[in-house]
Amino acid sequence: MTDLTNRIALVTGAARGLGAAIALRLAEAGADVVVNDFYCMDLAEQVCEKIRSLGRRAMAIEADLRQKSEIDAMFDRAESELGPVDILVNNAGVEYRKCVADCDEALYDTTLDTNLKGAFFCSQRALAGMKERGWGRVISITSVHDERATGFFAPYGMSKGGLLLMTREIALEYSRFGITVNAIAPGAIRTDINREVLSNPEYEAKVIARIPAGRIGEPDDVAGTAVFLAGDDARYITGASLVVDGGWSLR
Repeated sequence: MTDLTNRIALVTGAARGLGAAIALRLAEAGADVVVNDFYCMDLAEQVCEKIRSLGRRAMAIEADLRQKSEIDAMFDRAESELGPVDILVNNAGVEYRKCVADCDEALYDTTLDTNLKGAFFCSQRALAGMKERGWGRVISITSVHDERATGFFAPYGMSKGGLLLMTREIALEYSRFGITVNAIAPGAIRTDINREVLSNPEYEAKVIARIPAGRIGEPDDVAGTAVFLAGDDARYITGASLVVDGGWSLR
């Protein structure tokens, strides 16, 4: 069983969905957790309450990850109140469904800045302290679309592809310092970001028909993988992308 006692984790976009599930599973493994979000701070506080009920410390921090100044302020507060961040989970992300012709500059910038720029500067900030201490974990949530076209929104796939390459670049540079840097590529997961499309029974049936496991994934299916990568059992895994998709990408 993974033991993360005395480790401090920061999970971005953790008020709900994958982020909330990952934050809770890290706490169950013994970590204290910083729950970041920008849109749903009431839900972020609820996640913190659940973490505290497990006997772990938790704090919710509102930060717009599109702004480096807010990332720095988030880390400053987390480090002063909880301590240095040992485990960073880059989970915050947005997904829209627009064809190329209908994608305006604002939508493009929001997608790339949230999904990729924010993850880069969160990683940059966390890595400095991890390098000094000789231990750290950076885990980024990409997608099965990080290497395969989405067919519904080019900037989303571009951002996830960039996040995968970012993972490999940082792993190449920082793994010699006792830091592992990995990605998790989920497939179809039942989260709020997918709620609208999966509410269509015909669409859901088409998705399930493509998944050898025969079901839509749940957030906890991904959260367990994050806990594994955060622990010492995964100390020799770096620069990897673990696909959690029920076999969807085999089709």
